[in-house]
Amino acid sequence: MEAQSPIYLLSAIAAACGLWFLWTLGLKPLFLHIFRERLFEIRFRLFKLGMTGELPFDSDAYRAMEALICGLLRFGHRITFPTYVLSSIEQNRARKEDRDYVDVAKQISLKVSRLKPVTQQKIAAILSDARSAVLLYIAFTSLIFMALAAVMTVAKWCGIWRPNKAKLSSPVEQEVYRAELRRRPLQPVAA
Repeated sequence: MEAQSPIYLLSAIAAACGLWFLWTLGLKPLFLHIFRERLFEIRFRLFKLGMTGELPFDSDAYRAMEALICGLLRFGHRITFPTYVLSSIEQNRARKEDRDYVDVAKQISLKVSRLKPVTQQKIAAILSDARSAVLLYIAFTSLIFMALAAVMTVAKWCGIWRPNKAKLSSPVEQEVYRAELRRRPLQPVAA
């Protein structure tokens, strides 16, 4: 058997390093920038609801939504497929074992349910867009999740699976909301 030339091995290593370099310093930061830009647009839509008085700035629903979106902006670089999986496992464990467990999605839904129906629809659209942005960001920055997302998309098109964005993005929302509240607890606005 004839030995391969070291040039082939060096070429393969150089190609792998080049792809890693392109991914780490080019594409992944680009996806993070697109994700954050989308979140800024979503946060501006929420801000416009506050400016028009439809959703007062000092309401619990506005502050909860703002904390969630700001947390996603602040910790977006930490959102990866492995952290998603670990957060999901931790959330399921906490749901079973912890008496003081608080489901952020249900908490926000409760605060939103106290608003006018028209405002509820606008907030639901904002939440849906934020959840879609999170899922797309995870999908485009993880090759494993990208393949899983492709399978789920085909299953959705075939009618086999009906996705629930709230359930899919819940681990991420839980983590960023908790982290954002530790950084700055929600305080009522002084009049």
